[in-house]
Amino acid sequence: MNPNEATLLYADEYSRMAEVYDRVVTPRFEPIARAVLELASPGPNELVLDLATGTGLLACLVAPIVNPQTVVAIDLADGALSVASYRAGNAGIRNIRFEMMDARNIVYRGGLFDAVVSNLGIPNLGYDRTFAEVRRVLKAGGRFVFSEWAAELPAAERVFYDLLEEHATRTPSKALAELREARRINREDSDARGLRDPGTVTARLAVAGFAAVEVHTRTFPTVFPSLADLTDFLGAWGWDDRELSEMPPGARKPFDAALADALGPRMGPGGLRETFTIHLYATRA
Repeated sequence: MNPNEATLLYADEYSRMAEVYDRVVTPRFEPIARAVLELASPGPNELVLDLATGTGLLACLVAPIVNPQTVVAIDLADGALSVASYRAGNAGIRNIRFEMMDARNIVYRGGLFDAVVSNLGIPNLGYDRTFAEVRRVLKAGGRFVFSEWAAELPAAERVFYDLLEEHATRTPSKALAELREARRINREDSDARGLRDPGTVTARLAVAGFAAVEVHTRTFPTVFPSLADLTDFLGAWGWDDRELSEMPPGARKPFDAALADALGPRMGPGGLRETFTIHLYATRA
């Protein structure tokens, strides 16, 4: 499997889980999207491109501000775009054009957009091409603002993945075996690791022609009312959902028990408190 195949496989999983993702993940990411929006500061009638829009959260925040101009929102996951279209329609938003498109190959002419934004959507593999494409399609002085995860996983997530590896099936289906290979590529690829490092990202942006990059590192608290909510959240991207569904019959209960033993002491009256550490990048063409 090559990096491009791994990326497409991830997109297929996002498509498969799009409705679940929109229900259990998107609300927790709204504060991050609003931080991107604040830094990008779009104005009326500005043309904005939302990269890897997913289920349309950020695009739907931008659209009322730039109206009557259209927001262009792209993603590789067609299932996510379907959910995004429903989200926009349900909110009465008519000025978003959702398109299935690779952020590494933006099929628009150069110097078109006033701003490009993305909320946790920069592709792990090949983001040098994304940065170059963004630089190409931005107007002179146009803004590029995006958010990305810090290198250190949230504490509960680390526990979850350690236990998942311990209890996972040793005889995966073809689909799960392929997903494991895609994840291995993402874990071992130096570019993918570099996307979580501000120094690396800033250097790659400079190579693409961006200068004076601002990096804002912020924490966003969230609460999981139960460990089942945490499991649903982490399963909503697809690959963990497949791991859980293919656990041997006798493994799921021990997994749940071990998760409860590890994280139960952290459960307070409102649930499990967790913190997302996010790097926010802002620069201009």
